[in-house]
Amino acid sequence: MEIAVIIEGIGDTKIALQPWVYYREVLAERDMHFRIYHGNAEAFQRPFDAMLLHVWQHWKNRERFIPSRILPIMERYAIYRAEFPDTVQIILNHTDMSRRPYATAYWRPGDPILYRTPAYDRKELYPFPPEQIWPYEMVWGEACFVSETMPKYKAGFIGRPNGPSGYRVRVAEETAKVGIGICSPVHQFSKREYSEIMANCHIVVCPRGWGEQSRRHWDAWLSRKPVLTDRDCDSVEMVPGVRLREGVHYLLFSDPKEIPDIVSDWTRTSRLDDLAQIADNGRRAALSYDACGRIIEFLQHTLRGKDSS
Repeated sequence: MEIAVIIEGIGDTKIALQPWVYYREVLAERDMHFRIYHGNAEAFQRPFDAMLLHVWQHWKNRERFIPSRILPIMERYAIYRAEFPDTVQIILNHTDMSRRPYATAYWRPGDPILYRTPAYDRKELYPFPPEQIWPYEMVWGEACFVSETMPKYKAGFIGRPNGPSGYRVRVAEETAKVGIGICSPVHQFSKREYSEIMANCHIVVCPRGWGEQSRRHWDAWLSRKPVLTDRDCDSVEMVPGVRLREGVHYLLFSDPKEIPDIVSDWTRTSRLDDLAQIADNGRRAALSYDACGRIIEFLQHTLRGKDSS
């Protein structure tokens, strides 16, 4: 089985963390061979069992969406679909935690859909049919917020002012009342410094946002850190195949001004055991995700009419 992956406008780091790239050799042992192409020429010359376009989709981002490179791919892709109708087209909505189905430019009714961090209510992802949406996540790294000593700060949030206007700034201001709260348009810390600061926080605050939003949750869960998130994140499938619940896998705030009270309550000595249990539950949920196995299952389900192992 051969699956062509056509890439344009995606950074090398994110490409490397896609499960079909990260587990490429393991998948090949199952006769699932992913052929990676950059640009639009070579891949469109012959049929494959399936094709997947990993092309930048948030078109307002002028750094990544370069029309002179992406629009020709869209044009050639439409022609390819007509020339090779037996190639199964897997639609990849790779924009993390997005209610907007950016990949509609490539989708046709009947196409199977890989959707990163989708809403639990699949009806929010219209026009994609709910029954054809398959959640997936990137392959995250190891626990990086681990500290051998008792955390110095009750809570911590370090982020950029992405997402709704002014929202993350408010989150930072409220978090700062009980710990570390920083929201800056530029990165102020190296990855090592950032991880050390977050390791020194008892609770990691993970508000809605753009781009790296899921990553912060996974880093906290893998590091056995309690997560404090908002209602927008509460309704998305952070761990594919697992419905995470308030009070079981994370804490929840409805408005940033609630953060100081929630943190102060949960970090009281009498509640520390309960907080640790929530952290444990989050870690177990994250570790339960088998990124490679999920892609194998998806391909076996999607391409069951074709020859496969």
